[in-house]
Amino acid sequence: MGNRLYVNVGALNTEGMHVARRLVTRVTRRVDNRSAVLCPVDTGNMRASRRMDVRDVGLTVRGKVEYTAKYSMAVHDGRRALTIRAKGNGRLKFTVDGKTVYARQVHQPARAGRPFLATALREVAAGEGFTVTTR
Repeated sequence: MGNRLYVNVGALNTEGMHVARRLVTRVTRRVDNRSAVLCPVDTGNMRASRRMDVRDVGLTVRGKVEYTAKYSMAVHDGRRALTIRAKGNGRLKFTVDGKTVYARQVHQPARAGRPFLATALREVAAGEGFTVTTR
């Protein structure tokens, strides 16, 4: 005596994708919200530039949180020391303590990163039972 089992693979994939999309959307939204809380704020421009996106790619669901302000990567990852030089024979002009200062070059020290997005991802992933690995 034998039993037969028929599986509707299309329906199984559809239901699995629906569950996966709900899970990925929930986790991505939590990472987005947590990163906004941890985001360093001076003017609020970087926090306002964040975007969240969830997409189906084949049989995978991908969630993405990104900050599109030009300086976001420098804040998150840090940056090396810089020397800013005036063009040609010119001078740089800026104000320090109410006084106008002229210089041919200015040195800025390296800045340590403030990995608010990576921290948010690790915190949320741990709470959801995921592990974060890097490539």
